[in-house]
Order: sequence, then structure tokens, then C-alpha cells
Amino acid sequence: MNFELYHDPLKKHPYLFTYDNEVDWKGTPGVGDIMFGLNSVHMMVHLIRKRRPLAQMTMNVYWEHSEDYLHHFEDPETIIERAEYLHSFYHDKDAVKMNHIFNSEDLEIRKLRHRGFQRKSGPTVVLNGILSWVFRKELLTNPVENKVVFWRPLFNKDPAPRWKRSFTEKHWEKILNILESKGYNLVELTYRTPVREAMYHIQTCRFCIFYDGMWHYIARNLCKPSIALGDNKMINIHNPQSVLFHTPKDKKNDLFKYLNKLPKVLNHMDRRADRYKNFILDELNVEN
Repeated sequence: MNFELYHDPLKKHPYLFTYDNEVDWKGTPGVGDIMFGLNSVHMMVHLIRKRRPLAQMTMNVYWEHSEDYLHHFEDPETIIERAEYLHSFYHDKDAVKMNHIFNSEDLEIRKLRHRGFQRKSGPTVVLNGILSWVFRKELLTNPVENKVVFWRPLFNKDPAPRWKRSFTEKHWEKILNILESKGYNLVELTYRTPVREAMYHIQTCRFCIFYDGMWHYIARNLCKPSIALGDNKMINIHNPQSVLFHTPKDKKNDLFKYLNKLPKVLNHMDRRADRYKNFILDELNVEN
């Protein structure tokens, strides 16, 4: 496969892109994973179009199950339905077309996770920077001032990695008690929440607080002020619009002190979100 050298606009990492108009992505049960892929391929098309015409990129998504597969028997919709629904909100949606391949036995894509684009340093190096994208501008609306949306890693079918659970159930109860004492109306999302409800609640809330997973790419693509929790550098990669806290034991970056300063720190959260929003809209030549 022949490649062309590009640099992502956020982190300036060198990337190798295919000359073809098709790329491959490994499908998983997570909404975050498919949006990770969609964001990356949309940005890839955007960068290619700066050099040469490209009408559309096909993103082949390889699923190891059938089209009607439910990861959990209580899931209100399939991951395919969630992916297509969320993609409908993307800026310049038609630049990328998903082609779903079911019951895949492709062992290479299982290992690599993606084909046709990669970091120059290697095909399995974690993607960073290129996964920047946004929903259509008209969706970046004014919020309900006292509404806070949260999700925590307590009700997943499969246990989240330990680094995503650096804030325990006890810590989460403390977080929610502080927010309630500040007068916020709290809305909890889980993996069982229908995607339309998740989209609505995140779009209309004042800010989100969450572990690094589940619905976090909706918050990213809405440029939503957020607090992201997790003891791993991955939270920096996935949540550039967020204020980050790695562990409840970090006294220099204390989440509970931060929450107790609400609503004063909302300005800080807004600046972080606006920095990402201004960057991505600028890059895409969308009037802010």
C-alpha cells in the first residue's frame, strides 16, 4: 500500500495516509470507539482535500458479529444503529461513508484496529490529534444552566479497565453530593440509555462529568465543557475540551476542591472547551 505524508493540525504528529479512497476500521461495542474512527477519517479527508480533490472516503467497519447483535440483552439499539444515528450529526457528514462488514474473520484488522492510515512511527501507535472533529455548528447550542450530565463506570456489562475506575463508587457519591449541594439537576447516562436521549441530554446540559469512556466523544464533538476522570494519559488524547483529573489522591489537582469552587470555576471549564471549539471550527473554516 502506498502512503502519503500528512501532519494532524492539533498535535502536529506525522501521519501516513493511503492514496486510495477506502480505509478500514475495527468495530467494537463502544460508541466512543466508532466515533474515534469517524473523527479520524473525517479529519483525514479534510487534510487530503487541502492537496487534491476527494469526493468521499469509504470507511469499511469490520464487525465480529451480525447486524442485529446486542452486546447486552437490555441494549435499546445495536451499535450499528447508534453509529449511523450519531454520524448523521457530523459536520460534512457525506465526506465519509460507513460500509459495515459483518461476521468478520479478518485477523489483521483485529490486531491493527485500522488500515489505510497510521502514525508515521508505526501502524499500532495510538492515534492522537487526528481524531479531532465536530458536530454541525447549529448543534452547539446554549445549554440549560443548572443541568449536569454524568456517567460512571459502574454499570457496564464488562468491567472497565482499572485506570478508568480510579474514582470509585465512594468517590462518585461524594462528587454527586457536592453537585447536588450546589443546586444542579443531575442526569445520569449509562450504556442502556438510548442514543437519542444521550445526545439530547449532553447537548442541553451546562457541563458533563464522566469517566473516560461511553459517551465522551459526543461531549467532544459538541465542544461541551466537561470534567474527565481517569488515571491514564489517554484522557488527554480523547478529551481536549475537558478539565482532567487522574486520581482522587492528587492533592495538587484535587477534583473535590475544584467542584466546591463551583460555579466560579465554570469560566475555567468554558475556556478549555472554547479553546478546542475555536481550534476545530477555525481548522474547518466554519464561522464561529
